[in-house]
Amino acid sequence: MPGLIVTDLDGTLLDKRGRVSPRNRAALKAAHDAGWHVAIATGRTWSESHHAIDCIAEDALFIGVGGASLHEAGSGRVLSTMTIDAPMALNVADIIMGHGHRAHLLMDASLTGHDYIFVGTADLDAATKWWLTEHPIMSRDWHAAPGDAHEQLEGRVLRVGTIGAEAELAPLVKLIDDRWGERLAVRAWGALTANEVLGSRTHMLEIFAPRVHKWSMACVAADRLGVDRASIVALGDGLNDLELISNAPMGIAMANADPRIKAVARAQTAAHHADGVALAVEALLAGNLTPGWRADQGDAA
Repeated sequence: MPGLIVTDLDGTLLDKRGRVSPRNRAALKAAHDAGWHVAIATGRTWSESHHAIDCIAEDALFIGVGGASLHEAGSGRVLSTMTIDAPMALNVADIIMGHGHRAHLLMDASLTGHDYIFVGTADLDAATKWWLTEHPIMSRDWHAAPGDAHEQLEGRVLRVGTIGAEAELAPLVKLIDDRWGERLAVRAWGALTANEVLGSRTHMLEIFAPRVHKWSMACVAADRLGVDRASIVALGDGLNDLELISNAPMGIAMANADPRIKAVARAQTAAHHADGVALAVEALLAGNLTPGWRADQGDAA
């Protein structure tokens, strides 16, 4: 029986130019026509992903912010969120500011009317400035938290974080993880940005409510659709796909995936720039996608 296909964006569905190839687009349409539900799952927000959403059906779902939000793909309407409580968000923001960074509070824009609150007086990292010019993002600046901060934040903070050089962020990551690692999901990794061409080792620090990841929200999506979780097929490449690929009954790693993703995947497809998503979906529809399947074995050519 058809189930739910969940695909990551960057490094998975998108090619090197950040586009969805015609073959990937056609494969997802064929899956939808065959009765499969489709969801995109990304670390981006819905508004930051509009350029890629048109590759899936209007009735598809969108898992955003690394699993902190679930949307209708076509309209962007928020269906479910997992938020950080206001006192914790402010505690983490204070630690980030104390280490000389601006705290990035990503908000549920359906409730606030803006995407980010930037807290503090430090300059924004160059990568953040670039991102803000590349996407339709609305933001507000707080030099310090106002007296009614708790009321403005409660039930609305999807993620707290910052962006900076790897060496600068390392002690901050350790401090937050040591202090609140059991009460928060703390992740840090390299960011692919325009600064990459300059040799920048830009890193992202992302902090979520506990148990927030793409797999947890994929389960919420499957339950809403009335789909058996055992029929979830997932594709990904990066560390924020780890729980998704390791828990999905058919977790598929891209050829360009991090070795830690390949280690937990049940199958492997071609790279994101070589129609890897299409190859896996075509094999699925043909009944050839089984554990141990690889795109380079010829049965998906």
